[in-house]
Amino acid sequence: MDAALLPWLVAASVALAVLGVGGLVYGLFLAAQRKILRQRRFARLDQMLAPAGEGSEAIREAEELSLAEKLLLLFSGRLPGAAGSESDSEDRRLLIQAGYRGLHALVFFQSARWLTLLAVLLGFGGYALLAGSLQDGLRGVALAILVFLGSRFLLRYLAHRRMTLLAEELPVFVDFLRMMHSVGISFEQAITLFAGDSRLGLPVLSNELGAVSLSIRSGRTRGEALQLMARQLDVDDLSELVALICHTDYYGAAVQEPLRQFSQRLTERKRFQMQEYVGKLATRMVIVMVLFLLPALIIVTAGPGFVSVIKALGGMA
Repeated sequence: MDAALLPWLVAASVALAVLGVGGLVYGLFLAAQRKILRQRRFARLDQMLAPAGEGSEAIREAEELSLAEKLLLLFSGRLPGAAGSESDSEDRRLLIQAGYRGLHALVFFQSARWLTLLAVLLGFGGYALLAGSLQDGLRGVALAILVFLGSRFLLRYLAHRRMTLLAEELPVFVDFLRMMHSVGISFEQAITLFAGDSRLGLPVLSNELGAVSLSIRSGRTRGEALQLMARQLDVDDLSELVALICHTDYYGAAVQEPLRQFSQRLTERKRFQMQEYVGKLATRMVIVMVLFLLPALIIVTAGPGFVSVIKALGGMA
């Protein structure tokens, strides 16, 4: 075997071993999480049957968990009283905006980041020790940091792209709501319709409304479910629409006219955004014209004159 290949084989073996151990730990976490979910269901039943004032559900759940389960919940931010809960986590917010909900998505993303970082560090570290090259070790550290930070930037890009698509679907959604309300379809029925069928041309909103419908069936009110969606997605137009719906429900006002005004405001805002984009595009085109079109125009228009002047001066000489 070539001696130059030995460090690479050792590095690859170390990286595969780290990934294998990470997969085993992730499987153990899923098994523990299923056990925790079963305990929470039984705790909720006990809370419903027990008299009031015997302590909160979160305290009883925390007391019933083992040390390993508490560590797992603390790692994921689900332990009651832990600093930085899951709902306040930036990773969870970005994952929700990118379309990945649930604890499993959060744990998988965080585990993949740390395991990839550890695998790259150990792999390049083993290769640098066997090859005796400090420069290769520094390259491994730089690559690990790049991969670790790049995963967050990639997640932000996916979340931003999906929220942009959601903002583009809002005007059509508002028009659908107006049309449905005018023929007697309630907002709950509209949510069920959009959540059950993504062929209406609103795939992102249909997915989010499916989560809202599931939250309503789980016991939340319509206003609470919509406000939770608006906080998680953090889209200005969607937050305004949810506030409008909640206010009309609270005061018992008709929703048809507010929806019409909101639709007009969205249309005007979209038109102003397009005008601003066209203005910026015109400014960029000026630079392109000066760099590429203006030299060619000068050559075509003034070129024959310059050639004639040069020939005349050459004849006089």
